[in-house]
Amino acid sequence: MTGAPPSQATPVLSVEDLRIDFAGRSVVQDLGFTVNAGETVAVVGESGSGKSVTALSILRLLPSTARMTGAIRLDGRDILSLSESQMREVRGGQVSMIFQEPMTSLNPVLPVGFQVKEALRYHSRGNDRECEAEALRLFDRVRIPDAKRRFNQHPHTFSGGMRQRVMIAMALACRPKLLIADEPTTALDVTVQAQILDLLRELQRETGTAILFITHDMGVVAQISDRVLVMRNGRLVEDGTAEAVFAAPEHPYTQMLLAAVPRLGDMAGSTGPRRFADDAGDRIETVKPQRKPILEVRDLVTRFPVKGGFLSRHVGNVHAVERVSFTVREGETLALVGESGCGKSTTGRSILRLVEPAAGSVRFDGQDILTLDKKALQAARRKIQMIFQDPFGSLDPRQTVGSAIAEPMLLHGVATKREVREKVAYLLHRVGLEPGHATRFPHEFSGGQRQRLCIARALALQPKLVIADEAVSALDVSIKAQVIDLLLDLQDEFNLAYLFISHDMAVVERVSHRVAVMYLGEIVEIGPRAEVIGNPRHDYTRRLLAAVPVPDPRRRSHDPIPPGDEPRSPIHPLDHVAPPRNFVEVAPDHFVLAS
Repeated sequence: MTGAPPSQATPVLSVEDLRIDFAGRSVVQDLGFTVNAGETVAVVGESGSGKSVTALSILRLLPSTARMTGAIRLDGRDILSLSESQMREVRGGQVSMIFQEPMTSLNPVLPVGFQVKEALRYHSRGNDRECEAEALRLFDRVRIPDAKRRFNQHPHTFSGGMRQRVMIAMALACRPKLLIADEPTTALDVTVQAQILDLLRELQRETGTAILFITHDMGVVAQISDRVLVMRNGRLVEDGTAEAVFAAPEHPYTQMLLAAVPRLGDMAGSTGPRRFADDAGDRIETVKPQRKPILEVRDLVTRFPVKGGFLSRHVGNVHAVERVSFTVREGETLALVGESGCGKSTTGRSILRLVEPAAGSVRFDGQDILTLDKKALQAARRKIQMIFQDPFGSLDPRQTVGSAIAEPMLLHGVATKREVREKVAYLLHRVGLEPGHATRFPHEFSGGQRQRLCIARALALQPKLVIADEAVSALDVSIKAQVIDLLLDLQDEFNLAYLFISHDMAVVERVSHRVAVMYLGEIVEIGPRAEVIGNPRHDYTRRLLAAVPVPDPRRRSHDPIPPGDEPRSPIHPLDHVAPPRNFVEVAPDHFVLAS
């Protein structure tokens, strides 16, 4: 920037009366706020509230159809009046942004080190050698192990957490005055999320960078923010310090958001799951051991081939699931938890034989799924249904939702066409939608509504077991609470058994009777929910629980989460034999893998 440096009283960012319209429709109205040097301001709200549009407007990255009025001042200079060439100097040099999905933000055909070095060279931060040295220093700073070797690797060779660290290194390369972080931890596991938040706090202390942190995770907000802005339908409805907003929210919408946040520890003293709508007491009684097991998994092994060499020969295997055993009883919820890559989803898919296991047995209702032929397997799948993480990806965009719900019933011949219409109307009503919605297409529904549609489709065949694979992880906080309440109501009504796959420990505590913790394809701890969460005995379980953000600024942790080593590789040579594993019963029905 040219001219005299701004006074200390001048905010780094000042937004005044901002209004953003798309094709005559207002998406942000009369928005105003400031961000000071060294301050972290969190912008919270649900999907459609205008958070991300506001962030993109600050960098002028909105499409040409957007019309902006008002003022966005960076160090006192209105960036809405700058030319495009001037904005190119602002982007990266004075304002940087970390996007939600690093894989789509990084160029897949260029090495990650080159991409960071390119940002430095564009803003004239030295010659090629100096830029490379600075990029390596940044990689070390964001704790990318073996930075020199990984400098020339491509984005697809990095985990999600490591890719996000590359994005942070790139964003901080030119020491910007303002860093905009748009949902930077939403897709990350809790331990990686905690490390990223620690990293941002530490870098902010060193550089004095102002941070505008956009999220819908109130636990993250409590851990990192100094002030909180709450947006709804494009308007700012509450603005205050983090302590004030969490302790005494004034606006009803803020009160609703905070009431819908699952808090780890809220279920202490409770034995069964509990709906958010219930103020106290168990919604469902504890499943008694004498109840009939509906699913028995024994020594399940699933591996994926690794090709290598000039002829792409089979040189090894990814040991995705390694000798996994557990039981799910009628009317019970067993939560399968762990970080990305631990084998949770593969376990769920192996049970349904959506991927073929290499060994083991899966007995459902007394029948071994792994020995069935195609016709018998199709019949067995009537009683086991799956709810996937991405409801939009699991619904046919060219098919009405009524047809999508009716299709499995017609395919299995369990109802006539007239009965199917009545059943579809009943299921839509049961999941909180209108029977008239049957004629609509998936794109006409919100994310939460689409997830309800997937639940309705899963219930169409009256299953005994539902495998819910990260079924609520992508939902806004209030929608998440509604879907959890719905799942518990349906369990109570139909005596459903759930295999609930998740990495959100606060949600797991809310919905489960028992918990199994997975790490690198193995179950390391399994037992009653109150025991596993209240008295974890395995080091990995303790680390998972310690990393869960607490939605209370007064309990903000100042102790950084140890970065630890990168998990050992699950890829092994063809002749690898997994070592024997023994479990120790540390309490009734509570087992821990012996080290």
